Amino acid sequence: MNLPPRNLALTGIPRSGTTLCCHLLSQCPSTVALFEPMAVSTLPGDRAAAIREVEHYFGQVREQIRSTATAPSKQVDGRVPDNPFSGTAADSRRRLVVEEGTIKVDVAGADYLLVIKHNAAFTALLPELGNAVPVIAIVRNPVAALASWTSVDLPVREGRAPAGESLDPELRDRISALPTVLERQIVLLDWFFERFSRLDPARVLRYEDIVSSHGEALFTVAGSRPGHVPRLASRNRPGGDTGVPTAAITKLMSGSRAWERWYTTREIEEQYCSVDAAE
Repeated sequence: MNLPPRNLALTGIPRSGTTLCCHLLSQCPSTVALFEPMAVSTLPGDRAAAIREVEHYFGQVREQIRSTATAPSKQVDGRVPDNPFSGTAADSRRRLVVEEGTIKVDVAGADYLLVIKHNAAFTALLPELGNAVPVIAIVRNPVAALASWTSVDLPVREGRAPAGESLDPELRDRISALPTVLERQIVLLDWFFERFSRLDPARVLRYEDIVSSHGEALFTVAGSRPGHVPRLASRNRPGGDTGVPTAAITKLMSGSRAWERWYTTREIEEQYCSVDAAE
């Protein structure tokens, strides 16, 4: 009897450590983890059709691996990195260092775990996507996430998520009606947390717990672990100025507070300090 393929869709809040998780899983035996290989901008607007296309894409990638021992992925020097951004930039905006391409794949047979990571697009297709492909979502302390958004050259810096907006017109309309970056960022952050609240709680992992467990929280849920357990250090660094305005904290505390399922008010307040950008 042929067993169903072991597929996993990885998603999360942008800058919550999803690339780090993809990198960690790529170090596990019998596991292939790919960083944003799909052209998600071409997914159909119909949600059911988009989910079918995602499911079909997993099959296409497996066929490419079988026939060429390669797979599509954003990469640096042929590998999935633990961080897609440069360490520093002259104008304080860190820039992408990854490029689209292919990576070599060394797996025997078909009984391997195939992980594909996309943040906004996969989040927009929740919770229904989870009925077609198992999903893991990564969250991060909202203050730390907002601090990181300001430091990178991504649409979230302006409070936008094009892939998510194209698949969720209601989100697009809400964001487009807001006049300031901060307002858009808060609505977008809340949208991610609200979508993840529709998943099995065991499938939503905190960045902080992944780091403090040196990946064990991730490996346990994914069902795959490396031979060498990594040593991880948090990029959340309380103790100074985050660069996140006080108005953002006020909005976090007075809005829908979808983040409360994972973070206490005290954790939010404690994080309103110095934060380095995370993976």
